[in-house]
Amino acid sequence: MMITRINRFRLLVLAAGLFLFAPGLSVPALSADLPVVEFGLPSGGVFGLGGQYMIDKKLDRKNGFVAKARWGGVANVERLIAIGAIPVGLATVESALRANMKGIPLKLVQPYMRTMHNYLLVRKDSPYKTINDLKGKSIAVPREVTSAYNLFDFMMRKQGVSIEKDFQLKKLGAAGIIAVMEKGEVEAALHWEAHVTRMLATGKYRSIAKLGDVITQVLNKDIHMFGWVGAQETWAKKNPGVVGKIRAAWQEMIAGVQNDPEHFRKYAKKIFGLEGKEVVDLGYERVRPFLLPADFKWPNPKNLANQKQYLKDGIALGIFPKEAEAQIDGLFVP
Repeated sequence: MMITRINRFRLLVLAAGLFLFAPGLSVPALSADLPVVEFGLPSGGVFGLGGQYMIDKKLDRKNGFVAKARWGGVANVERLIAIGAIPVGLATVESALRANMKGIPLKLVQPYMRTMHNYLLVRKDSPYKTINDLKGKSIAVPREVTSAYNLFDFMMRKQGVSIEKDFQLKKLGAAGIIAVMEKGEVEAALHWEAHVTRMLATGKYRSIAKLGDVITQVLNKDIHMFGWVGAQETWAKKNPGVVGKIRAAWQEMIAGVQNDPEHFRKYAKKIFGLEGKEVVDLGYERVRPFLLPADFKWPNPKNLANQKQYLKDGIALGIFPKEAEAQIDGLFVP
């Protein structure tokens, strides 16, 4: 029997309907009216783990936008935002302040973590017991754009030590830090979780300092926030509604990712290089405490004041120029 034009049209409509609503199929047409936001995510850290959770669980779509991930190293992600290649992604308060000082208007939208996951590691059989024991020695550290570097700089300046003058710093990415320690090219390594778990699991290293504990003592504050969602100022001003949606999705992610061990296990090897059930489970338990509490709400006046005071203290210590103080209040999206 020949199919008439009308019947052929009906069959096409039916087929299209089956495609759109078939379980498990991607349905781009349903989100065509949602704004698409390019999101810079680091491929080797917990910020990336959280961004992946937001995408996997479709928290972006749930909150009214579509996150298009741009993956890279921490420095590269921040560079892409600074040059305007992408509008939103990982940022730190220190790099954002420096960017604004250079006429690159970046704003901080939403915090993600607290300073709990940076450790200074040495070889298990080394003689070093404190940070000061490493004066004059070589240390592998993250690059200047990271909060790990800046917090290390801050806490040592508070104690009258210049990390650039008193240590031999080798500035590298996550994989590079582990590599130079394994080759014996440095005496110590400043690294972050869950890469720290990976190193400790080998039995070859031990920790002599947890930066989070030292910073808490130095600042006399319970929560020092870092790992921010940052945005270009011009984009944020044009898209205030989307900024609110990103905040809502990110807040929901914070509550979800720290209570989802299966998500961590799924990406443990890809993001942190962790393998083996015991090591992965240990990494998960070590990572969870430094995410912001599930009920932490932003904006938070007390912690915002603390964050601003940290930057002002940084100016007093010579980390930032005096002119930077004029930029601090406007750094945060209200």
